[in-house]
Amino acid sequence: MSGTAARREQASLFSALNLWGLGYVFAGVVLATLAAWPVYDAPRALIVGIVGGLIGMAAAVLARMLRWGTLLAAVLAAAAYVVVAVPLAIPSALSSPPAFFGGLRDAVLGVVLGWKQILTLKPPLGEYQAVLIPFLVVVLFGAFVSALLVLGRSSRRSTFAVIVVSTMSVFGIAFGATGTSAPVVLLGFTLPAPREWLIGVAVFLIALVFLVGASRLRRSRALRAVAAHNITRRATPAWLSIRRHLLSAGLIVVALVAGLAIAPAAAGWSDRSVLRDEVEPMIVVQQQPSPLGEYRSWFTADRADETVVKIDGDPGDVERIRIATLDAYDGQDFHISADDRFTRLPRAAAAGESRVELDITVGDAYSGIWVPTPSGLAQAPTFSGLRADALADGFHVDDGGDTAITIADAPGGAAGLVPGDRYRVLVDAPGKPASLTDVQGGDSLLDADQHPALAEWADMQELPRTGAGFLELIERLRARGYLSHALLDDEAAAAWIADLKAKEGYSFAPSYAGHSTARIEELFTSLVDQQRRAGADATPQMLVAAVGDDEQFATAAALLAQLWGLESRVVLGARLPAAAEVPGIPACDTVCTGLNMTAWVEVRASGGDWVAVDVTPQFSQLPSLITEGEQLPEHPTVPEQPHSEALDPPQAQSDSHDGEVPPEPVASDALAVVLFIARIVGLSLLTLALLLLPLIVLLVVKRHRSKARRTAPDPEVRLVGAWEELADLYVDHEIPMATAGTRVQSASGVERPAAERLARVVDQAVFAPHPPDEAEAEHAWGIVDEERQALRAEQSRWSALRSRLRLRSFLARIAPTRRIAFGSRHLALGTLALAGARRQEEDA
Repeated sequence: MSGTAARREQASLFSALNLWGLGYVFAGVVLATLAAWPVYDAPRALIVGIVGGLIGMAAAVLARMLRWGTLLAAVLAAAAYVVVAVPLAIPSALSSPPAFFGGLRDAVLGVVLGWKQILTLKPPLGEYQAVLIPFLVVVLFGAFVSALLVLGRSSRRSTFAVIVVSTMSVFGIAFGATGTSAPVVLLGFTLPAPREWLIGVAVFLIALVFLVGASRLRRSRALRAVAAHNITRRATPAWLSIRRHLLSAGLIVVALVAGLAIAPAAAGWSDRSVLRDEVEPMIVVQQQPSPLGEYRSWFTADRADETVVKIDGDPGDVERIRIATLDAYDGQDFHISADDRFTRLPRAAAAGESRVELDITVGDAYSGIWVPTPSGLAQAPTFSGLRADALADGFHVDDGGDTAITIADAPGGAAGLVPGDRYRVLVDAPGKPASLTDVQGGDSLLDADQHPALAEWADMQELPRTGAGFLELIERLRARGYLSHALLDDEAAAAWIADLKAKEGYSFAPSYAGHSTARIEELFTSLVDQQRRAGADATPQMLVAAVGDDEQFATAAALLAQLWGLESRVVLGARLPAAAEVPGIPACDTVCTGLNMTAWVEVRASGGDWVAVDVTPQFSQLPSLITEGEQLPEHPTVPEQPHSEALDPPQAQSDSHDGEVPPEPVASDALAVVLFIARIVGLSLLTLALLLLPLIVLLVVKRHRSKARRTAPDPEVRLVGAWEELADLYVDHEIPMATAGTRVQSASGVERPAAERLARVVDQAVFAPHPPDEAEAEHAWGIVDEERQALRAEQSRWSALRSRLRLRSFLARIAPTRRIAFGSRHLALGTLALAGARRQEEDA
């Protein structure tokens, strides 16, 4: 092989070394795709991984073929990403032009914001919205950068490709689920995470094979180059070759053994922690007041008859619609536990049977982050209206799917739903409800010292610590309570009082709001005292003493369940026609108003199914204060309008309307379309500006540099600046020019008359006995301008633009000083030649 052929092989884009490097990059893309599979568990993820990686590699190969610089190559990769992102990662956006532009917006913004979205979704993510965008960014740009590195001529640069390729596989681990793959037994060892171990070892092995193979290919190419120059070399000893192979095999064995030895120990060091464990939409939730604390506000005059939600569709066996499930009690109120996690739901549900579809419209009586839905959502709700996208993006559910929220911004600075919002839900039809009858209670989960009256009343009932005993306990609690939603019989309470009077001839009894420990202890104290006064032979009517509503009785029932050793939580919502009838709080059919709002408890044994238990007290038997041993008449007379005045402190009733938000003004359809088009155009222009911003900055900086050189106050500095400007011009146009030696020597190697003329002009002016004048500086810059025009005339418009956008002139000035190509003797000769030329000109 001749020297020319050897150099041609070295410069070839498709040499064996480059193909070896590209093969390594592709293998890394495949491993990254396999690592990310549990995150998505969807065939589309395989397409995004493989095709996205190939597109990134193709962009790098094309940039190298066109001999583009790094900046232009990056612009090419970014343009390729923008073109393929929607059809590749967001295929659902191809349904219509508006959806396409929305998908394009998600693709651009997803480069920055998509990471948070996938962290707030519960894996597997499927193809939900734009969750595949971050993975496409990783494989496309990771493969692009890796391919650029392996296609470079520097062996040192290609080594850095190992870091990039290995990092791509980290995506599936960092953004994956908290749990790992099931352990397996291998050669007597228990491997706790076999899939993760295999991927890690494979990443190490392909990196090792790539580095060793690349080293061998470079050595082979160097040997062929030596042979092409007829230079003899000594044969490599056989033992050196054997040692290299043994070393490679040893490294592979060490990697496998180390993985088997370290993986079990590493799995036990600490719980697996991934990025999604650190991201929760709990900040907005924790800022909300307890929904149970605001329960009585539903029964005020301005909300009692107003619509909370309107339900269209056949609910079938769905018994309840939930607003919030509260599973933590701190002695002041029931709220969402800080340990709960909210995640997103996919918009497309997997195939299933016995599902119910309902359309829900938010009424004038409701606003806030809690989304009223039945339990068992099969997929995320489909919102409609002008705020549909924002509501969908802000939608989350807790781990059990029992509480749904949307943290979308609302008018007036609030968050969540506002009157007029609409959404469609798809829920799994409930199966046969579980029973508490056969459940066995356990050790108390409640500190009885903090609730002495509650514990005493429970002991007085002498019931077994079983599920059946608990249900009987709740029935006694409801029968001995009396329903009241207010402290005063005034205009605010007129609506619910009139509703109860129409049913049973209700008589008002005052009750305080709140469900703190003190309030619940007050309730149980009245029950204990009444039972003591009534005696052992008291009738049920004689034991009625506790006044309150679902706020107090749901809390009391939840605490009693914990005393019985059962897990409990309080749910706020409304009953539907399929639920059992509860006097006092009617079920709602198509329209749920404030009068339909209720609270119930859900109870279960450890690890069992939740069972709903209604707790609304009766309202037909008014409490009567008796002395100990007194017997009430068998048929007591109940006054229709008892006259009593409350002499207690001002009411503590929670009637806050802070959460109410006025309805959002409805814009016209034409204005909505114009605003939508304007938003799409604005986002498209912004995207284009962001893509072109680096190029614009480069052009501005180059223009500023040239202007600074041309307008320097000293003519001598302007002359030197003209020479630097010409040198940078040649570098950007890929015209080779020596960086060492005198200006005349550098210009002679360019073989362009303008370079030689300018070199002589600058040297004569700089070394002249008198400082140069303005005319000489202007003459030098005139040569530069003529040469720039000549170079542009020799190129096409596209080639001229590429030259203007190259970074080489900047990089050449910040690069380390190269070895001087000319010795001191050559420099001296060049200087003497210049001096002789000057003397000849002076003699002439």
